[in-house]
Amino acid sequence: MFQFSFSSLLVFEVVARTRSFSKAAQILSMTQPGVSNHIAQLEAQTGLGLIRRDRGGCDLTTEGKIVYRYAEKIEKLGSELEAALRALRKDVVPVLRVGTTVNYAKKIMPFILGDFQMRNPGARIKLDAGASVEMERTLLSGQNDVIIVANQHASRMVRSFPFVREELVLVLRRDHPLAARKAVSLPDIQRYPLIIREEGSATRRVVLDAFSGMGIVPTVLIEANSSEFIKEWVSRGEGVSILIERAINPEEDTSLTTVPLLEPLFLEVAVHYLKSKEYDPSVQKFIRYMKELTENPDPAAVLERSASEAMRTAGSRASQPTLS
Repeated sequence: MFQFSFSSLLVFEVVARTRSFSKAAQILSMTQPGVSNHIAQLEAQTGLGLIRRDRGGCDLTTEGKIVYRYAEKIEKLGSELEAALRALRKDVVPVLRVGTTVNYAKKIMPFILGDFQMRNPGARIKLDAGASVEMERTLLSGQNDVIIVANQHASRMVRSFPFVREELVLVLRRDHPLAARKAVSLPDIQRYPLIIREEGSATRRVVLDAFSGMGIVPTVLIEANSSEFIKEWVSRGEGVSILIERAINPEEDTSLTTVPLLEPLFLEVAVHYLKSKEYDPSVQKFIRYMKELTENPDPAAVLERSASEAMRTAGSRASQPTLS
């Protein structure tokens, strides 16, 4: 068997993460001497000094850093096991944590989650939204079970499959000099103030990479983490922007229009989930559902239409997700 106590290893993980015996004691609802005893026991069992103590707190030794890497993995696996066990109990409804971009959270996810819940009554979902890079971090850290974002960085810990391809278009006021054109090139846009998405946005990365590839430095007026804010600024004539075509609703954004780009740009939106979660019952159901959606040429548009029709004809509350 193992030469160390799992309980002591998990106590060590909290001490190493917080760099404090007192904070670890608070988190674990233990006394500080109890935490110290666990650390002393683990050091005795491993025959290694793992933590250096000083008045300002504590730090890890070289050996302690190595043990901490494994302790993190064991703690994470233990948490996943607890979640899986809870899901297996009939009296407990697990919460599926889904992350996506702010734009998708508003435009697409109400239809996806609403339709998913109609097919899986009682399913509980927690929706998280942020920049693509931020959502990637939440997936890798275990904060979210599934994320739907574009251009996710490759990771051996993650499984992915394509969801939809979003075309980027130039967004501008209807009275803008470029509005009458059938298509515009990136050099045409260069002399106009550009309003772009924030750092960490997949849209921003694709747009700036395209400009850079043509040796163009755009005149960036402002950066924003909201498509609604960007559209407001464009509608006031402050500049132009490049967003996914789906972000513009002709019925609502009456002062705006879109023009295709001569150098087509796309966001490859995909569904991503941790390999370690692929046997989680809640994740499995959602992944099966999302894969069924991808059989349509534009699954997001199909959902928008079907959900809108269902809400108009039935006024059903079931088409709206129950978030927690």
